[in-house]
Amino acid sequence: MPQLKTSQPAYLHPKAVVQTWHVPPFMGGIRADQYLVYKIGRLSRTRAQNLIISGDFRSVEGSLKASRRFFGGEAVQLWRMPPDEAPLTLKKIDILFENDDFVVINKPTDLVIHPTARHLYQTLTHWFFQKYPENTPHPCHRLDRETSGVLIAARNKKTQSHLKTAFMLGKIQKTYLAVVRGNMENPLHITWPLALQGDRGLVRIRMIRDDENGLISETYVQPLQYYPDSDRTLVECHPKTGRQHQIRAHLSLEGFPIVGDKLYAMGDEYFDAFTQNKAIKRPDHHRQALHAHAISFELFGKNYTFVSPLPADLLSLLTPRDMS
Repeated sequence: MPQLKTSQPAYLHPKAVVQTWHVPPFMGGIRADQYLVYKIGRLSRTRAQNLIISGDFRSVEGSLKASRRFFGGEAVQLWRMPPDEAPLTLKKIDILFENDDFVVINKPTDLVIHPTARHLYQTLTHWFFQKYPENTPHPCHRLDRETSGVLIAARNKKTQSHLKTAFMLGKIQKTYLAVVRGNMENPLHITWPLALQGDRGLVRIRMIRDDENGLISETYVQPLQYYPDSDRTLVECHPKTGRQHQIRAHLSLEGFPIVGDKLYAMGDEYFDAFTQNKAIKRPDHHRQALHAHAISFELFGKNYTFVSPLPADLLSLLTPRDMS
């Protein structure tokens, strides 16, 4: 992981950049050091505490203690030096629709949405800033870096508030396509509660089910076609809640991990080795075979539906003979 700290606190350095986050309502009561570990998945608790002590992770009102508990909606900041990376080249990203209120894009794989400890410029938000410098759209929901497909960004505060509230209330219908291992013969209604693994395992960002404080999570899965040559099934997923890694974790818990998922299909030890470039075995695909296929919603009295077909790299996972 790139260094987040210089010889002096980053927040005192003239070239430092700041990220502002808002603690989600469901995380109200979490400690400052635990929240920072949650936001930066591979950060140790000790490293998080050092960032808090230095003042580089703070509330908008000032410095914190590691034991300080946040309330839902609270604004916090991480100050750091810019990572050693080149600005994102304005590459081709398909725009499915745009008007004065929002933009819908077909997000490519291998692109993070918001700045992270590893990426400042190589992000979708920076691409939006380059593309629309006068009125930069703001993404209204998240897709994992490796997940491709439909994504909505608001162009004004009214639209942003309406769409984010609709997402929170489950009023936006999302459809994902995934290629999973094994033969899924029947539809699934998955309701495993999910909780962050945290310090209970090697990979803190993994979502697990065996936690009495796990949050209600619900996913409907419909098998579309089984491909016996590769022992894979193309499935359609409809998440009714929006937990971190929900589809990936739910499918894995049911015995149908997503092809190419280096955490839920390969395990904690493999994922840890892979992130350190120490993995010996190659994954069965270069990215998780998960695609945001369609999204439907109502906005200001109009109904919208946007669709992105399964991309070529995921089609390649389905054998030519079975596709004929």
